[in-house]
Formats: sequence, C-alpha cells, structure tokens
Amino acid sequence: MALIDRPGFARPSPMIVKPSPEIERRLKELETGVKQLSSPVANNGTSWVPTNEVLYIAYASALSNLGDNGRITNQSDCTNFGYLPFTTSGTLYAYRGRLVSTSVYASGDPTDYIWEPTSTTITATSYVRHYTTSDALLSAIGDPDTPGSGITWTSIAPAAAIPGTAYWLADKFTIDGVSSAWQIYPVKTGVSTNLGIISYTKSGYNKPTLNDSTWKADVLLAAAAATGLTYSVHTELGYGAVVVITYDNGKLFGILRDVSGVDTWQVPADVVDGDLVVDGTITTNQIAANTIRAANIEAGTITGTEVTMTPADVGAGSSSSSGNRMVINSSTVKVYDSSGTLRVTLGDLS
Repeated sequence: MALIDRPGFARPSPMIVKPSPEIERRLKELETGVKQLSSPVANNGTSWVPTNEVLYIAYASALSNLGDNGRITNQSDCTNFGYLPFTTSGTLYAYRGRLVSTSVYASGDPTDYIWEPTSTTITATSYVRHYTTSDALLSAIGDPDTPGSGITWTSIAPAAAIPGTAYWLADKFTIDGVSSAWQIYPVKTGVSTNLGIISYTKSGYNKPTLNDSTWKADVLLAAAAATGLTYSVHTELGYGAVVVITYDNGKLFGILRDVSGVDTWQVPADVVDGDLVVDGTITTNQIAANTIRAANIEAGTITGTEVTMTPADVGAGSSSSSGNRMVINSSTVKVYDSSGTLRVTLGDLS
C-alpha cells in the first residue's frame, strides 16, 4: 500500500540502527587491511614493518650439499657468496639464488636463498669495464656513459690487468638483455694536497675506534665541512691527510697511510692543532727556509694591514739597472721613470 502525503501529516523519519560493537570491530579490521595492502609499511602493534615483498638475487661460485629443493643447510656449503653475478675477471658465477622477502635489506645468509645453476637459467651475458686516470672525487667523475667535466673513461677487457695509472674502475654487466647500473669503485689512492689539518667537532657522540666504519663515516663529514665538496669514500682524501675530530670524551687523530698495501688510518706521532699552539711561540726560528711559498698562502689573505715594515727590513739594491726602477741605499729611496729620469727621492735630500 502506498503512502499518500496529506496536508498537515508528516511522514515518519526512517530509524537509524547503530551496528553492534562486534560488527564495528570487524569493519575496522577490514578497513585496516585494505590500507595495509595499499601502503608499503604497516604497524604490527609494536613497530612499523614493510608490507611489500621484494625479490633479492645473490650469486655463488660453488655449492655443496645442494638439496632437491634448491637449498643448502649450512653457510659453509656456499663459496664466494655475493650480490654481483661476475668475478672481477668477468666470469659468470656458477649459481644464482633468489629470495622473496618483505625485508628492506638483502639477507647475507646463503641458506635463506633458493639456488639454481646459472648455466640452465641464463642464456646471454656480457661484461664491460672502463677505467679513468683522474683522481677527482667520485661525485665529479660521472660514469662512462655520462662522464664528468674533463673526465676520460677508457675501455679495458675485464680479464686484462688494471693499469697502474688508474684511479677508478667502472663495471657494467648485462644478463638476458637487462643491464645493471655502473658499479664504480676506487683502485688507487692518491696523495693529499692542500687539505692541511681537517678539524671537526661531532657533539653528542663518544670517540669511535680508528679505522672502524664510524670513524670513516665521520671523516667524510669532516672533509665535506672543511672543503664544501662531496666525499664518497674516505680514501679520496689521499695519503697524508690528517683529520682531527673532537668528540664528547676527547679528540681522535688520524693520518691516512699505505700500510702493506692497505689504506689505514694511524695515530700520527706529532699533531699540532689550534688548542696546542701558544700565542707567540712560533717565530722565524721554528720555520725552515723556503717552506712557506706563494702556493701555501691563500690569495688576498696578506695585505698591507697584515704587514708592518721598517727601513731595516728592506735591503739595499736596485729593481733594475735602467728604465722604470727603484733604487734603495742606506740613506735614500729613489724612483725613476721609463726614460731613466729621477722622479721621487725619499730620505736624505742633501
């Protein structure tokens, strides 16, 4: 039966029924699940964790006790585990492993991976290598496809000996038509020039151990703060670089040296920084002859304001035998023009 509106008669409003608490809880769980599906992270009640699965690939040169399921039992069953498909000589590793995980990091445990021979799964590979003799910073050298300004990359066979003049190597591999990004790494450390002693303060932290990962990372921060340049590896500072970093519990000193072919930070025998120099204690007697040259003085740092001279500081002599010249003796200073005419006399005018 249809309802007919009549004058003065109000149709009753529909009754709104609130869902039961159990239904509300289930709807909330459903809504949360949908949000997690569309978000790369979710809260598991104690922390934020990734939700998207990622495929990680690893390689190995040999595997022992490989099961029918493609897994090994012990880490010792894997030889030369790593994430690059080729050896340094350009040879494809014999096994490839795969791991699907929600972790943001690839596992370093070979027992987590499912392994298979590369000979049966990979049909085409290539490996190219270039080098540069430039000792510029990693941030400035670019790569063989897009070299930095003034940087030249030279092709070399992966199995060939690396030239002794090379500072950086760049490797790229292609597997079944898919190419990697350029892998660029240093093969030589230069000699530090014009850096002086790099001083830096890192508040809120205690001293790390010389040569550990924290020290090397702090060296990069110190170098960047001192020079305004971007350093990517600590060896870019070069042998002889001296870094002094002040921490909450003291200072840590380091000088980069080649120790039996290994780039090593050592505690220098003697380091003088600003805290150890007493005003007025460094005079001409402590400075060896010819050790301070124009190349050691920044342009514009020494002007007339910083220099005070007396007649005793200027030796007698002439700037030239003829033409424009200044002649100084014990009693006068004379200035001649290009024609040899005396224009100025200072001192004894008698």
